[in-house]
Amino acid sequence: MKIQIKYINGIRFRRFIMTSSQRIFQNKDHLNSINVFPVADGDTGTNLAVTMHNIVEGMRDFRQNSFELVIQRIAKSALKGSRGNSGAILAQFFQGLAEATRGMSRLTTVTFSQAAVRGAEQAVKAIAEPREGTIITVMRDWAYHLHQLAQKTPDFVELFKKSLHKARKSLAETPEKLAILKQAGVVDAGAAGFVNLLEGIVDFIEFGRLRKVQEERKSTLSSLPEESFLHSLEKAQYRYCTECLLEGNNLNRELIRETLIELGDSQVVAGSEEEIRVHIHTNEPEVVFSRLSSFGTIVETKIDDMWEQANLVKEQKKLKKVALVADSTCDLPEELIKKYDIRLVPVTVQVEGQSFLDRVDISPAEVVNLLENTSHKIYTSQPPYQYFEDTYNRVGEEYENILSFHIPAKLSGTYQTACTAARQNKYHDRIQVIDSNTSTIGLGIMVLNTARLTEIGASLGQLKERLDYSIKNNRIFISLPTLKYLMRSGRLDRLKGIIGSMIQLKPILTLSKDGDFEVAAKVIGLRRLWDKTLELACRYAESIKNPCFGIAHVQDRDRANWYKKEIEARFPEAEIYIAEGCPGLSVHIGRGGAAIAVMGR
Repeated sequence: MKIQIKYINGIRFRRFIMTSSQRIFQNKDHLNSINVFPVADGDTGTNLAVTMHNIVEGMRDFRQNSFELVIQRIAKSALKGSRGNSGAILAQFFQGLAEATRGMSRLTTVTFSQAAVRGAEQAVKAIAEPREGTIITVMRDWAYHLHQLAQKTPDFVELFKKSLHKARKSLAETPEKLAILKQAGVVDAGAAGFVNLLEGIVDFIEFGRLRKVQEERKSTLSSLPEESFLHSLEKAQYRYCTECLLEGNNLNRELIRETLIELGDSQVVAGSEEEIRVHIHTNEPEVVFSRLSSFGTIVETKIDDMWEQANLVKEQKKLKKVALVADSTCDLPEELIKKYDIRLVPVTVQVEGQSFLDRVDISPAEVVNLLENTSHKIYTSQPPYQYFEDTYNRVGEEYENILSFHIPAKLSGTYQTACTAARQNKYHDRIQVIDSNTSTIGLGIMVLNTARLTEIGASLGQLKERLDYSIKNNRIFISLPTLKYLMRSGRLDRLKGIIGSMIQLKPILTLSKDGDFEVAAKVIGLRRLWDKTLELACRYAESIKNPCFGIAHVQDRDRANWYKKEIEARFPEAEIYIAEGCPGLSVHIGRGGAAIAVMGR
């Protein structure tokens, strides 16, 4: 049966806005990356996200049923918390909705569409010099189309879905209406944010949640010369993005706009007769505040140096030369993964026919709990192709080159899937897929060493040369305190496993030169297992130059710390990293298992 929504009240609209705010948060970085108008300061996504965050905070404990009360709260929260040009325009749109729906506890499609038109018109009036091809164009096109549709349907589901198509079409046309967008090869960032808001509403209506939507996004600066983009703020006539919140009685937005007109550009004056948010680009913030103080009380101010922001953008561009991607068997401390922006593609953990994404849907602790407290068959499989495709698309927007590191081809189909996804990706000429010939913490320290080289400015050629050395000069030693999980996952013949378990046999695995598992040693008893694993790692470290170490453990930090202490005593100058073993490792070796990786540098 087709779901229909014949009216919107306060509770429903609150849910719409709370969900749509998440869509803007999801796309914040992308919106920043395509922000070239009115100035290329790379903060439209942040400004819209901050504005929506303040709305969400204002609505969090507000559970009124009346649409009038809810939209008034939204408008007030947006005005107080709006940031930037687009944030102020969005706040004025909500203010227009609030003014048009006074006394209304619920809205039909017709009354809502009338209010939307009022909101769009108010948003245009808030801008001193409105330009076509921006957020106001899409907002107005959507609202007028909404009004036409509302005459034909009483159903909000149909109304929002069909009007979203119009908004997307209008967004796609913004480069044809604003030359700087066409030159840069992007759509307007503020307009894209407004479409994101509408997408969130449609998702909630259709699914009761937010879908993961993969958009075809053009890379910023596809045709605009990089130097032109990076220096656009420095060459701007006005230096300071200036904002304030003004409170008073009978505030006149038009008079305030006229008072500030010669002090700058990109002026937006949004709000009501009691509260007004002023946004302007100027060289004289103090003069702006002085003139505004004659109208009422200034309760909040913000000044951003846009020329300084340009310098920061340039610095960030310098850092974004080489992106690092790895599958989630890459074990590293979480803080290092975040610091170096290492993108992980999750392998899949299969539990009794159910699939869980490594590090996303399931943690090492949860894997160990399942191993110890259920009889389920648990094993790992390669990441789905789509996850590589999605990751390469996102990273390709931000980086000039992509190095994608993976466990050996002989151990998993992960490497081949990455190769296929790379070949078929639109950024295929930027992507290089690397068979690391190692796994878990060995893969982790290889990626980490590469990240540190990119940080100091190593070229792509230098990175590849160092990687060739690292691949040839690394070893990993994995201690297995029990054989039962190898048997359960199907990696070990059951009869051999039973016999080995009976005599307390403890194997130590390593990887051969061609990337396949082989037994490095077999011992009897746990104590000899720990000692022998340490001995093998240290013996190899003595044979190479400048060794560094990585230790991955499965729910046994004490054992990892013991390994580290012993290694430090023998190699006091060496760097040693400890990480929790990924679920992919945990599945096969269980609690107490550990891996020591050694790499020459």
